[in-house]
Amino acid sequence: MINQILILILGCYKTYSEKFILRIDLHLVKNIQNMKKYGFLVLVIISLLFSNKNFAQEQTLAKDTLWYLNGDKELISNYEFIEEGRILNYVNHKGKHKDVETFFLFSLNKADGSVKIIYKPSMEEEGDTLTVDEMRSFVLGGFFGTTKYKARGALVEGFVVGAASPFLVASLGANPFFSIIIPAINSTVVGVTKPSEKKIQKQYPELSKDTLFVEGYKEAAKRKRTKNSIIGGLIGMAAGIVTVFIIGG
Repeated sequence: MINQILILILGCYKTYSEKFILRIDLHLVKNIQNMKKYGFLVLVIISLLFSNKNFAQEQTLAKDTLWYLNGDKELISNYEFIEEGRILNYVNHKGKHKDVETFFLFSLNKADGSVKIIYKPSMEEEGDTLTVDEMRSFVLGGFFGTTKYKARGALVEGFVVGAASPFLVASLGANPFFSIIIPAINSTVVGVTKPSEKKIQKQYPELSKDTLFVEGYKEAAKRKRTKNSIIGGLIGMAAGIVTVFIIGG
């Protein structure tokens, strides 16, 4: 009799415990689901706040446009000329303080529409410098060359040369890591060449009549070709070295 009573009590206790544990589990699951749902909303709100804060910060900091002689430009704020005007100290759009020699600058285009010309033609030899208007044409050409010229061919060529160089070096019995010499030579050669002037004339029939615009475009395009050739060469060389080691291993 006592054993039957104990068994009955244990059975009731087990049933109650299972129901209690099940209730707790369901409660926890519900809370976890709520936490996930509201946690996700909190994360979204926080990310929006930070993105808005960063956007607002960039909009606050980056007000004026600084133009370089090579056609590059960047947004700046809180700037001042120091060291008798030879250095421009400014804050870029990321909030970092920078210094640049005014020798490399053309103008400062302010948010209110006014323009401060920083470039000063040299007066040492009258025929050995560009006027402000002439330099403006060169800068405009550099800007178009930097932003419009794609240089995809240089990227592909650099990759092919870079990928082939480890095999060539390995065939000569040298260390594959010496293969960096070949893409470097290729990038140097690519940097010497210039884009076709006929293509420039076709794309910009009116602007191409200005020889300084064309020269600025060519110089910017050369820099971009060299850069893309280096990038393609490094990627291709890395892929080639891995392939050589896999085949050789």
